Amino acid sequence: MNHTAAQACGRPGGGAGITVPGWSQAQEESQTDVQGGGLRVGWFGKMSVKEGAQRKWAALKERLGPQDSDPTEANLENADPELCIRLLQMPSVVNYSGLRKRLESSDGGWMVQFLEQSGLDLLLEALARLSGRGVARIADALLQLTCISCVRAVMNSQEGIRYILSNQAYVRQLSQALDTSNVMVKKQVFELLAALCIYSPEGHTLTLDALDHYKTVCSQQYRFSVIMSELSDSDNVPYVVTLLSVINAVILGPEDVRARTQLRSEFIGLQLLDVLTRLR
Repeated sequence: MNHTAAQACGRPGGGAGITVPGWSQAQEESQTDVQGGGLRVGWFGKMSVKEGAQRKWAALKERLGPQDSDPTEANLENADPELCIRLLQMPSVVNYSGLRKRLESSDGGWMVQFLEQSGLDLLLEALARLSGRGVARIADALLQLTCISCVRAVMNSQEGIRYILSNQAYVRQLSQALDTSNVMVKKQVFELLAALCIYSPEGHTLTLDALDHYKTVCSQQYRFSVIMSELSDSDNVPYVVTLLSVINAVILGPEDVRARTQLRSEFIGLQLLDVLTRLR
């Protein structure tokens, strides 16, 4: 596969799958840069005419640290896996945000050490706990989002996705994070499951197993009920696009045409065609 897992996420498939013309995925992620010395720049600019202002500014910058430091995330640029594991035991948006950046910039050796020291286990366990809380507070919703972004960063590495595919329990744990009212978290989980379907036959098999597991744990009647109920109830366009992408990934995952037809029939049995008519 030429693309990593996260690059494969969130796109409706083609061929014999399900497509809805006219949908375009909205750009919904925004990033805020917090410049530590931003306000102080203007203040010292007025003092620049005074003797020694530049020297004072340099001294202040040295005390404050780099101007581009972001107080909303921990600085883990050079952190080793052991330190990151310790921080995972203190869940916070700051720690998760810093860890995500470290995971995204890590090399293969670092990632292997992180995984061998149960880094992924801790992330998935935290995600399960957070999903169980609901999202009554904004803080919990942000914590869920930053936690799932760390899981996504792990899966976006070859070492990470291979590690996940080596253990059925990981994909099952990931699917259980769908048991939340946080639509943004569910969207990311569905994207990751779609990516697994596309990545390899093993990933497709594990995704179907995870959906079966979710059906049992959450007392649903069919393994695709969670997808179809979300699709039927949502009017969030980017989320609907993601759900259609999951359906395509599930249907188009097998190479065998008969297997594809059977999967498609399961979705049709859950009123997929009626839902698609409404979406058009």
